Amino acid sequence: MNNNVDRQIEKEAIFGIIPVLQSDKIYSFLDAFLILSGYCIATWSYTQGTYLTTLVGFKQLLIGAFIGAILMLVIYQLPVILSVRYGIDIWIWLRSVFGISGVKLITVIIIIVNYPWYAVCAELFASSMTNLALLFGFSLPSFIHIILAIACVLIGTFIAYKGIGAITWTTRILVPLLFAAGVMVIVIGFTSVPADAIWNYRPKNTGYSNNIIPYVISIEANFAFVVTLIGGMAGIPRLTKNENAGYWAGVFGQGISGSLFVVVGAVMSIAMQYVVGKTTDDPTTMIATLSVPALGLASLLLVAFANIGTQAVGSYIYGVMLKSSFKKAKYGVIIMILALYVSGLCVWGKIIQYFGPFLTISACIYAPVAALLFVDFFFVRKQKISLRSAFALKGYGAYRYTKGINCVGFLCVVAGIIMSLSIYNPVTAQVHNKFLFYFTPTGFSFFMSGALYYSLSKIPFIRRYMLQDRNEITI
Repeated sequence: MNNNVDRQIEKEAIFGIIPVLQSDKIYSFLDAFLILSGYCIATWSYTQGTYLTTLVGFKQLLIGAFIGAILMLVIYQLPVILSVRYGIDIWIWLRSVFGISGVKLITVIIIIVNYPWYAVCAELFASSMTNLALLFGFSLPSFIHIILAIACVLIGTFIAYKGIGAITWTTRILVPLLFAAGVMVIVIGFTSVPADAIWNYRPKNTGYSNNIIPYVISIEANFAFVVTLIGGMAGIPRLTKNENAGYWAGVFGQGISGSLFVVVGAVMSIAMQYVVGKTTDDPTTMIATLSVPALGLASLLLVAFANIGTQAVGSYIYGVMLKSSFKKAKYGVIIMILALYVSGLCVWGKIIQYFGPFLTISACIYAPVAALLFVDFFFVRKQKISLRSAFALKGYGAYRYTKGINCVGFLCVVAGIIMSLSIYNPVTAQVHNKFLFYFTPTGFSFFMSGALYYSLSKIPFIRRYMLQDRNEITI
């Protein structure tokens, strides 16, 4: 990497976390809403929609996708107001929850459980290429699928390697292409089959004799789908001009725009089942099958650019996140490690097959982290933090705790994970506690881990351990 790009990445990693002054904030509600809509809309929304059609009917899916997502977002997005108020990312505040060194560990864990989303993108890119080749009469060997998936990862990583300039132009292309693909799917899906076939759709066999279980799993999937966005939920809102704009942009951008494209994916899947008797989460195949190959070829370009662009943006965002925590590591080395991780998942080839378990496993980590952020901000520190200790300035060590780790925060996260897994096994799809399962594993874990953190903060000697920053508060 040339020195200019290296310096730019270094600047992003360092200055990207310094508090933004009110005079430097640039986004209105509409600006933030559009950017966050683009952030959460990707072709994996189609995979989520297809997955939900295996669990519930279209009416239930429609209600769950919007109400379930918005309900979770309205609660767990509330700490976004701290990002707007202080001009900082949530990862700065989380230093008070997990400690200066503890946040580094949480960052690595979050990336491990969240970065497989980009394997979903690579898989969809590969399936689009191979399916379109088949539609035009070319049957590609099975190993080509892996090569195409890895090619998507490598091209996206190369764009990220070129730095912020390449990323800026990629996102300018990416968001319009994603919306164009979505509009194309909506029009073709609803004009290719009778409306009743979609509106009255119900899955033939969910695998459960009790109909309430797949419905709860669908709500859990919607909770899990939006809660995994916590990693980047404050990057844009911290640049908005007021707290209401930053908060509602996140709720509506992810809860309405994101959910809309999940429903689009469901419509696509139902239409394909009606016409050819099988589901798909690949918009290219759906458009080519239900319309004409020419439109399939056009959708190929949309999907290709969208998935490569999504990979590039993800590689850059997570590369900078890791660079911020591990300043001595080279940015190029970091994103190559991320590329190897995703490439390994592509070689494994089962990320789509285990999409449901992947969602729930991710939420096992995200739900307690989001809960602790929420409780710490509103009820423990009561919206006041020591920025000097958060940035580890000389002479300020309130968030060093035990060798840089807040043991209370980590205990509550582990407890939240255990709570979730004690209710439902996402790998075997086995329900261990039917009563608590009705609250969903993510919802129960979110509430109980937050309650545990708050309860522990009321014990005098633990409270003194957690609130070493009170004498440093100046804002």
